[in-house]
Amino acid sequence: MELEEKILQILENKIQDNTLVLPSMPDVFIQVKKIVDDPNSNIENISTVIARDPSLTARILKVANNALYGSNHDITNLQLAISRMGLQLTQTLVTSHAITQMFNQPRGKLKSFFEALQKHSCEVSANAYAIAAKYTKINPNDALLAGLVHNIGYLPMTQCIESFPEVEDEPALLIDIMSNVHTKVGERVLNSWGFPQHIIEASINYVEQFREGTENIDLTDIVIIAGLNTFRGSDHPCTLTDWSQYPAFQKIGIKYRDDLNKLDEINPDIENARIMLGITS
Repeated sequence: MELEEKILQILENKIQDNTLVLPSMPDVFIQVKKIVDDPNSNIENISTVIARDPSLTARILKVANNALYGSNHDITNLQLAISRMGLQLTQTLVTSHAITQMFNQPRGKLKSFFEALQKHSCEVSANAYAIAAKYTKINPNDALLAGLVHNIGYLPMTQCIESFPEVEDEPALLIDIMSNVHTKVGERVLNSWGFPQHIIEASINYVEQFREGTENIDLTDIVIIAGLNTFRGSDHPCTLTDWSQYPAFQKIGIKYRDDLNKLDEINPDIENARIMLGITS
């Protein structure tokens, strides 16, 4: 317990002093964001940057050829693909691609944890996209990103191993410690990346499942619902709770436990989002 308290205190101090080393986004994210934010830029500028990354190019072409966009012919031209999807969705795909790569970086004995975390984050992201599209007027692309980054605060965990080598053989202890501060760390990470405030707030507040929030459903509500829905039908401990008692569920018309079956309606949209994220069901 002494080691746990020591690590937690150091993490809290680093957060408070703003000395925690935060992960940096890949260059492709920074360059695309700069282009999208520049009113004088165009699709050609973005396609030139994206074309340097073959895996990202393949992801965007795959999404553009999804039946969702109603094309009868395969799109093989990157500029045409970006034009069909629009700049906002393209930027969302670039961001999701970059974040997925960061989660996939090897981390010794923490590797399996990060693989599971990346998979869960993608599923929450896909569910959030579908919930926003089906039940709200909130931009589904914002929901996609909010779901993807809601656990981003776990990324700096390896710094603890560098400071305390003895925890390398106890990954469960480190994971438990990080669970107490990951929302605070996540806030710093997303601020350093220049993410919009409403996405940052969702990554901080999603753990407050009984929050009332706003009268109408907001982005945090969507992430709460999405996170829980990924466990529906499993034996995860959270399924023992009557989710209809959560304000977020009531805002989309789920007022009784039996109403949860309504969420099956979003399965097609979840599949579309999985394609965007480059994952399969």
